[in-house]
Amino acid sequence: MSDPELPATPIADKELPKIGSEIALFVKHIDSIGHVLIGLVYALQEMSKHSRTELHAFEEKACTVEKDGDKRSVEVPNEHYREWKNLFKRFEHFDLSRDLLPRSLLVSLVSQYDAFLGRLLRAIFLKKPELLNGSDRKITFEALQHFTSIDAAREYILEKEVESILRSSHSDQFKWMEKAFALPLTKDLKSWPTFVELTERRNLFVHTDGVVSSQYMAVCRSHGAKLTEGQKEGARLGVPQDYFKSAHDCIYEIGIKLAHVLWRKLFPDEREKADNSLISTSYELIEAGRYPLAIRLLDFACEGMRSHANEVTKLALIVNRAQAYKWSGDHERCKKIMRAVDWSAKSDQFRLADAVLREDWPGAAKLVCRIGADGVVSALDYRDWPLFREFRKQDAFLDAYRSAFGDDFSKRSEKAQESVPEPERRELLEATPNRETTEEAQLP
Repeated sequence: MSDPELPATPIADKELPKIGSEIALFVKHIDSIGHVLIGLVYALQEMSKHSRTELHAFEEKACTVEKDGDKRSVEVPNEHYREWKNLFKRFEHFDLSRDLLPRSLLVSLVSQYDAFLGRLLRAIFLKKPELLNGSDRKITFEALQHFTSIDAAREYILEKEVESILRSSHSDQFKWMEKAFALPLTKDLKSWPTFVELTERRNLFVHTDGVVSSQYMAVCRSHGAKLTEGQKEGARLGVPQDYFKSAHDCIYEIGIKLAHVLWRKLFPDEREKADNSLISTSYELIEAGRYPLAIRLLDFACEGMRSHANEVTKLALIVNRAQAYKWSGDHERCKKIMRAVDWSAKSDQFRLADAVLREDWPGAAKLVCRIGADGVVSALDYRDWPLFREFRKQDAFLDAYRSAFGDDFSKRSEKAQESVPEPERRELLEATPNRETTEEAQLP
């Protein structure tokens, strides 16, 4: 029995998940995984080294050790065997964890992307329930009797639809979205082969202990992924540190770009929120010194997106893009980006950004004085924004700051506020991940 046609009555707006909040949650989740890898692997290396030292010290003291070049053999007396065995197992566990932990973290990265995609699609379907009108999902009469409302039945269909999409391969998920939303999602997407390879590698870790299969080879080749000699059938793959960083950045990029393409296409009235979300994301990347990833997102924002909510958000994205290139060392590209805009006709905050990126320190200092203490750029902005990184070192800035704010920049301090929630509060936040966050344009 097929389902009765369900009317497209949206759930109350206050119950709808916010796409901007889902993006922010996605970034927090994958960065929490990315940032711990180096520390954990280093800790494991130290523990493995310590356990090896303990084992060898015991062997030298209580056992007979013979060395032949790189080979080492140990004869353990019966009375010391149990203690030796425990020390050896401890060392073995730490040594194996050095390989297993990065693999587990890569699996977790892909799992977080999958969870984000599910939340993103759910948010889209709840805001545009008519997209489900073409679904052939069926509800049995027995199941239908248990629904208290049409909304409950619609929610059931929505969850089953999302679940079905997530069960397919990652490449098939994109094919489904391209068809469902009438959008070319992988065309000219340079990171697509990398994304396919790392998701297929994740499948190897889950299903074959990392051993390369013919399916892995075929899928990677069909999507243009370049395979090395070590990625041949029967080989066991690992997760070197450079690979993990590349995978982390790729998942970050794919997730953000996908969300913004769908957000802007399906909800054009929310373009200002989308612009501010992307400005905030790029600001955080620049502040953290993650310039290559910031550049990939800002190239997409400035060249891949045809329109923006207003001139302010468009110019903020341009300035972020220019400074990302500057701090990465590509000063010429920064100048080229800035020269494409007539900044003399813009507001003082953007004229200041132009002067600073051109390293026109006298001109920038004059603008600081003109903006003053109550202008659009605050004392905190001068302290925090990466845009002023070099400007803050100049005498011209220090004199202008003193003139504008009446005190010395070097003596000013801000009271830090702890933003990490208490354990019980953290549980509440995690239980309600769709809480709307304040989204403001930031011009770092």
